[in-house]
Amino acid sequence: DTGNQRIVHLSPTGRFVEEFTRPDSELLRDTFTFEPTKLCITPTGYMYVLRGENILILDAYNNFRGYMGQTDIGFRLLDVLLRIFASDEQKRAVHKRKAASYINIAMDENGMIYAVTMDYTTGEIKKLNSIGNNIYRKYTTVQESANFFNLDFLITMSLDSSSFVFGERRDEDGASIKPLFRDITVDKRGIITVIEENTGKIYQYDQEGNLLTAFGGKSNQKGSFSIPSAIEVDDNGCIYVLDGVQGNIQIFEPTTFILMVHEAVNLYEEGEYDEAYAAWEKVLEIHENYPLAHLGLAKSLFKQKNWKESMEEFKKADDRDGYSKAFVKYRYDLFREKFTIVLIVIILSVIAFLAYIKTINKLSRKGVQKYYDGENYRFNIADNLRLSLRVLAHPIETFELIKNWRDSISVVSGVIILALVFIVRIFYMFTVHYPLADIDIRDSNIFLEAVKILLPVITWTIASFSVTAILEGESKFKDVFVASSFSMMPYILVTFPLALISNVISRDEKTLYAFILNAAWIWIYFLFYLQVKTLNDYKIGKTIGICIISILNIVLIWAVGLMTYFLTGRLFQFISGIYQEFKMIFN
Repeated sequence: DTGNQRIVHLSPTGRFVEEFTRPDSELLRDTFTFEPTKLCITPTGYMYVLRGENILILDAYNNFRGYMGQTDIGFRLLDVLLRIFASDEQKRAVHKRKAASYINIAMDENGMIYAVTMDYTTGEIKKLNSIGNNIYRKYTTVQESANFFNLDFLITMSLDSSSFVFGERRDEDGASIKPLFRDITVDKRGIITVIEENTGKIYQYDQEGNLLTAFGGKSNQKGSFSIPSAIEVDDNGCIYVLDGVQGNIQIFEPTTFILMVHEAVNLYEEGEYDEAYAAWEKVLEIHENYPLAHLGLAKSLFKQKNWKESMEEFKKADDRDGYSKAFVKYRYDLFREKFTIVLIVIILSVIAFLAYIKTINKLSRKGVQKYYDGENYRFNIADNLRLSLRVLAHPIETFELIKNWRDSISVVSGVIILALVFIVRIFYMFTVHYPLADIDIRDSNIFLEAVKILLPVITWTIASFSVTAILEGESKFKDVFVASSFSMMPYILVTFPLALISNVISRDEKTLYAFILNAAWIWIYFLFYLQVKTLNDYKIGKTIGICIISILNIVLIWAVGLMTYFLTGRLFQFISGIYQEFKMIFN
């Protein structure tokens, strides 16, 4: 009874039994208001009452037992600065951040609490344990504290993953929306059913947060809703939905297909993996493209220790984390069964890697020596390419040679290097281990990949030369282009072997792999800095300033390019429209 600020206990016949009002506790402030909206009762008699961003706990004697379930709002540097420097008046004037509010709550027969919230950061649907921590599937984690010397970026990398959200982020017209889950219920098998207001759809999830089905919509027809406000499910799986606008309750009976899905999920949860496998196969017989069925098969095969088959099913389900876990098990068994062969392969791989490094070093020394030995020697493209290898360990020397021998350095060598950069990128996309891929090959676009990897280098050349030409720079456009191309050599020499090595690495073992990739990119960025300094004989401070201006110049070039692209498209549409008008007039 929200309006009267109380909770009322009635008998099955509607007779008043007792009421619970504002609890008397020293832990509650004088400003505390008791306005209960939703609640659930545990088998032990405790009441969990929604109160904004918290869940209030009361016992059967109306005693306050604490709060639970508040969503973490994370760290914000501004809050720290305000606490240190702001006056009391300024602190009061600043809007205080609040945790996401709860909307509704439910409890299963085991006393586990489920809730729907307005938490768009970690997930709107929550499953709370006894101490109020969310143990359900999450979008991401909230940063709890600040580390001003955090170097985690060195060991992290962007990995492709199936995007996951509860509900939908687009309506039928394609407009962006935020889901507003009005109610939640859980059946005896642990199947979670929620109702979402903006789309008017019902969503069902299993205990791991996997979507089982979605149906409904916004309309006045049967099977759809105007404003769904409450939902419940019975022991037979029938769903009851209250529509607050239409003033009716619609009942949905589960189909044969969804009952089969529920059965397969339940068998897996109970540890009946063979039966679960058979059940998921029956699901696929009806709906061969049902993604959760492949995931169910993969998990069942994993529990049966059929690692290779499990990897194949995880791949069909596009679950890279699951694939990686199965791969670790498969690799371990392979090492045990064929230890001698694996040891020989490892030794040969180490020898090949050492030979690779030795060859690069030898070619780079040979390339640079020719520039020191022969003034009358006619340098060819091969000499230029060998010189480019020198940039790995001796970048200043290499850029000095580009500057001093600019007439002997060919632009073609720079073009070849950029072409190799693109080829290595494509090679990486097709050969990197599935769980470590940074893009789904099915969603890739060759032209877009070329733009992403080559456009920054080309625009840097234009931007950097235009800035240095104004600010007393000594470099020529050709020098900047060749030096920029040479600076991309670490990408070629590091990415190529890493793509091959990745095929024996799992997703959880990516730390060293990511460190090497990120270190290569950091070295590339440093090479771009060094080429500006060396080619133009700038001091350190001026070089940093020139690099910043060049980056801003790149942004300007891209902005002008995009504007020109859109204006050209509009102009083409305008001319095309005029042509069509004349065509209609004279016809």
